[in-house]
Amino acid sequence: MDTSAPSDRDAVEAVLADPTLIRPVFQPIVDLRRSDVRGYEMLARLANDPAGTPPQWLAAAERHGLGNALEASFVAAGITAREHLPRGTYLSINVSPGALVSDEVRAVLDAAPGGLDRLVLEVTERKPVEDYDTLADVLERARAAGARVAVDDAGAGYASLQHVLRLRPEYVKLDRGLIADADADPAKLALIEAVGLFAARLDASLVAEGIERRAEHETLAGLAVPLGQGFLFGRPGPSLVRDVPVGGAQAGSGALGSLVDGGAPPVLDAGLLAAGAEPPGRARGQVVVVVDREGRPAGLLVPEGGGWAHRERPLAASVDEPVLSVARRALERPPATRLDPVCACLPDGRFAALVGVERLLGDDAESALFRPGV
Repeated sequence: MDTSAPSDRDAVEAVLADPTLIRPVFQPIVDLRRSDVRGYEMLARLANDPAGTPPQWLAAAERHGLGNALEASFVAAGITAREHLPRGTYLSINVSPGALVSDEVRAVLDAAPGGLDRLVLEVTERKPVEDYDTLADVLERARAAGARVAVDDAGAGYASLQHVLRLRPEYVKLDRGLIADADADPAKLALIEAVGLFAARLDASLVAEGIERRAEHETLAGLAVPLGQGFLFGRPGPSLVRDVPVGGAQAGSGALGSLVDGGAPPVLDAGLLAAGAEPPGRARGQVVVVVDREGRPAGLLVPEGGGWAHRERPLAASVDEPVLSVARRALERPPATRLDPVCACLPDGRFAALVGVERLLGDDAESALFRPGV
């Protein structure tokens, strides 16, 4: 988000007025010994600025006194997403200390249907904590409703360890700067071991963030770090799929969600399109997704001859549908639309991402599709 733009307040207020503009994505948190998924961290993407990051949006919201309200909307989106969690997993939601003690976020937590079971409140550290006693009271109330607490970026400095001491979390997340190339850095390994001992004394589990290489994974597992997340196990995407293969999914295998990389294409509201609105200039050369008021795909705008070709009924498929099934349906379309990307949707029908036909037709999928009797 361009936080210097004069319309940034309008953009934030649009999200607060229409929560369907919040499009959560999820990154798996994996048991490093068994390589199965134990939980997910939720990150927010916004349909009216898909390239913007949560820190950019929060900075704009805070400038206009709307930071707590926006964080409350993110928390509410996480509580809704919890309904789709696979059995035995949890959902971690980032919240700043200031927002946690605000009336807006506390109201959302108090109103959560069925309490806060299977939710982890991941306390971020963008500003110093002014009142640890009040923050600890709010977290104890959340724990009583079933939530657990994580502290982010442990090992990045004294303040993060102070967070751990004062908040006594159930999860301590190691700063990604500690994890990068840790397998070849004895000093980093020593610090990881020290933080692990510290966390164990508090009955907390370590979570290593930013694991991108198999050597990092193997080294951390050897140090008895129980949990980890990072691109090695999967990029943030719209699907809550339990079985995420280590090293990334192969094209043509598993569910459609395994082919989603978390990238967000340009999106245009169907009502605005009907009123004559054009896609943003930066969308030139890209496929634009047209969505209805519920966020479901209602069409595609495909670049054609210097303008746009409007496809009124794009192929949509659930992120849980097998890739082979989606590929077969894609190839059964008329020739004019056969190469259009597929709209991957969340289980409730909301648009999540585009998947190109070339990704659907990976080597495994292509061989299976054209195998006799398939």
